Amino acid sequence: MSCCPEISHSFLSNEEYTDKGKIVKIDDLELYVAGSGEKCVIWNYDIFAFNGGRTRQNVDLLAEQGFMVILPDYYRGGSITPTDPGLVAHIKTYTYSKLEPDIKRVLAYARENGAKVFGSMGTCWGSYLVMKLSALPDFKAGVSMHPSHPKMCQALGESEEELYGEVKCNQVFLSAGNDSESCFPGGLGERVLGEKLKIEMFPDMVHGWTMRGDVSDATVKRDVDRATNIYIQFFKDNM
Repeated sequence: MSCCPEISHSFLSNEEYTDKGKIVKIDDLELYVAGSGEKCVIWNYDIFAFNGGRTRQNVDLLAEQGFMVILPDYYRGGSITPTDPGLVAHIKTYTYSKLEPDIKRVLAYARENGAKVFGSMGTCWGSYLVMKLSALPDFKAGVSMHPSHPKMCQALGESEEELYGEVKCNQVFLSAGNDSESCFPGGLGERVLGEKLKIEMFPDMVHGWTMRGDVSDATVKRDVDRATNIYIQFFKDNM
């Protein structure tokens, strides 16, 4: 079992990009932090983790729109691939109860630096944390791009329906054509979340396109740009 569909974009190094943010260390937890202000987005990465794809580039981009954005390194320098035979064990290692102390430290750091209202972003594996964070009272918006929380729930033996039932704030799913059908219009997410959920479909894309797709391909670039515009505006409208 994988958290990603069989056809997904693979690792992208994005070595040509120069980070604009900074690394902050809280005990053994590293954070990539960009921007400042009262509105803070916690960015939850995919399984390629802290240095994968265009994740930091997108953190910087969102920060330029007036947000404090924090990318925690939950895996402590590690990462994994969708085809790794140890993937299910890896997923089961990072339950919400295991990650909750990290999240509390991240939120404390954000508040100490002026944050008053929160949103969360998740790509792939990170969409599971978007659902969890969106149950907290200070969170006003959640964005899940090519979400993998349905597969996460299966791996962890949790109910996807109950996960949605705890969500308190507005959500948007940006789903690729081969993502889980529960994240499509008419799917379980929409049935449970109702008016709290907006779904934007990208039928020409495969899982992982926003962070790892080849933007030299005009169709991929078109949909990367569209997704970027959607999530920026969604945070602006809801936070």
